[in-house]
Amino acid sequence: MASTERSRYWWPLILVAVLVLCALVLWRGAANLSGMQQELAQARQANARLDQENRALYRQVQRLRQDKTALERAARRDMGLVGDDEVVYTGPGKKAPAKTPPQK
Repeated sequence: MASTERSRYWWPLILVAVLVLCALVLWRGAANLSGMQQELAQARQANARLDQENRALYRQVQRLRQDKTALERAARRDMGLVGDDEVVYTGPGKKAPAKTPPQK
């Protein structure tokens, strides 16, 4: 009879310990879920920004393929190219852009 009374007291303690352990696991999981949701939101923002950049670059490529004046502007701006009939004057300390060979 003494053993049944002792086991009667252990069951509530074991039950409380299991419940505390489950609560700790759930709390930690909820904190992890919150962090993952923030990380997902940041990844979605980065994806949206990169998508906008890709679309802008695609439009620029299409413009350069179709419009010769846009291609000429880009060549002058990005590569410092000059036309055959143009003369480039530079100030002191500046390097003159490279002259390209005439195209035939």
